[in-house]
This record gives sequence, C-alpha cells and structure tokens, in this order.
Amino acid sequence: MAVSTRAAPAQGQERRRQAGLGGLVPTDAVARAGDTLVLALVVEVHAEGAVLPLLVLSDAPGLLGWDPGQGGLTVRDDAGREYEVATLAQQAGLGALQTAAWIEPAPPPDARRLRLEVSGLMRTAAARGGGGVERPLTGDLWELGIDLVPGRTAVEPPPEPAAEPPSARPAGVPARTFGGFRDLVPIGQARMGEGAAVCLWGLERYGDRAVLSLGTLADEPLSVAPITPGAGMVEAWDDRGNRYGVAPIHGAARPGWSETSLEIVPAIDPEARALGVRASGLPCQGPPPRAGEALAGPFTFGIAIPPPA
Repeated sequence: MAVSTRAAPAQGQERRRQAGLGGLVPTDAVARAGDTLVLALVVEVHAEGAVLPLLVLSDAPGLLGWDPGQGGLTVRDDAGREYEVATLAQQAGLGALQTAAWIEPAPPPDARRLRLEVSGLMRTAAARGGGGVERPLTGDLWELGIDLVPGRTAVEPPPEPAAEPPSARPAGVPARTFGGFRDLVPIGQARMGEGAAVCLWGLERYGDRAVLSLGTLADEPLSVAPITPGAGMVEAWDDRGNRYGVAPIHGAARPGWSETSLEIVPAIDPEARALGVRASGLPCQGPPPRAGEALAGPFTFGIAIPPPA
C-alpha cells in the first residue's frame, strides 16, 4: 500500500472537509495524446473551490512527474472564467500518476462545462552511471471536457449474490496500465455519516480487472485514513450474480480527508448493467470514546454500468 508523502500547499487544504462538500460531479472525461492518457475521475465541489482527482497513464518507461500548480493545469469554464490551481496530493509510480488538484473558486451555478488543459507531463529516464534524466512525454497538450450537469449514475443496488467473493489480494503486476485501459465509468456518488462523508469517484475498466476510487471527508475532531488490509472493507457485486474481489492498492491522506484506490478482480462482466458497492469499517480517529473507531455504516451504493466502450 503506497501512501503519498508529498508536501501539499496550504491552499485548499483546510477547506476540503465534509461540512463544505457541495456534491460530486461524475465524469468519464479521458484525453489521449501520444502514448499517454489523462483521466478526470470526478469533480468534488466544495464551498470555496473544488477538487479534481486526475490520473495519468503512460506507456513510456520511467517514473512519471507533473506539477499542475506551476502551469501544468489550466481550468476554464464555458463562460471563459479561469480558475486558480494548486496541488493537494500526488502518488507517482512507473506508468501511472494520480494527483488531487484544488481549483478555486467553486464553479458557479451558471457554469455548465469545465475545460481542462494538461501540459508539462514528464518522465524520469534512467541514465548511464545512475540517476535519471527528465524528458517530456510524447504529446504537447491533453484536453478534457467535463459536463457539470451530467446524467444520473445511481441505480438501485442489485440483489446480493450468496457466492463468496474471489481472493481480494492484489496481483503482483500493476493494476493500472496504459495498454490495459478500456474506459472510465462515471459514479460521483456520496453517502453521509456522523461527521463524515464517503464518496465514490469513478470506476476504471481494464482488460482483466477494474480500479475503483473512493474518498472520505471528515470534520474535526474526526480524522480519516485510507483503507488498508485489515482496516476497512469494500465489497462489490453485479446484477449478473457475480461477486468481485476488492483490495486496496494506493492511498493518500491529510487532515480532514483520505483517498483510496481499490483493485477489483476479475474484470466487470461485460453484460452487467448495475454494480453494488458496500463500504464498511472505514478507519477514522477521534477523541475518546471514539478513538480508533470505524465510521458508522455500512455505506451502500448502486452504480449504473454502461456497455463497454
């Protein structure tokens, strides 16, 4: 389980809380240029700004790098307003990079669409004699359009199968790959608990598996952490009678919020049109007598699954 240790700027950090959550906007926005994809997983709207969780997948060798807060990300709406950008957290790896970007102000009610321009994506290539050399990824600009008035993604959760789920241990190969990516299923749903919110962002479909992104938001005195083996559980099943194995693969946390990426195996049945997801035992901390308790729950979601792209 990799937990981000990147230092985040103060901008936006104190305003990403459960009390300020104005809603989630589901999105399936994907941009491709060269051998690299950029995905917008959701728009998490707050009172004073919004969070854009973005995922970069590349077939280029090397460790990926990007700084959206220093000109790497430009955000405008359909009225021509431009938003300030800062970085909240980043998880970098070989072939994949996930970033939580803060934009402000919050998109106003009359905004109908956001346009994102991503530039400055880099990879660190190994050099002779050790060390590495930064090189730009192929593709000068990645453009994404996000509809701020999307269609409904929530459905009634399908009946829960009696079968046991397959093993939830992640495979020894990367779950997120450029070559394996198929499409992004929008979700953008939240469930509220006592002093906290559980948010499902989106579902990435790959050739042999899927990845589900989940965020938790809390208000003081509570704090939340990513899901790890033995701390929190997520279950998934579909309307075809299949159960899926679910295991955490990445996480990030700061005061007031956490993010978890969860591998789902096997790949979602191509005939499935509804997915049920239940999150329970999510880790949180608070003063006695709540120290070490889990968030109240369980939190159950029903997700509309479109045909594969």
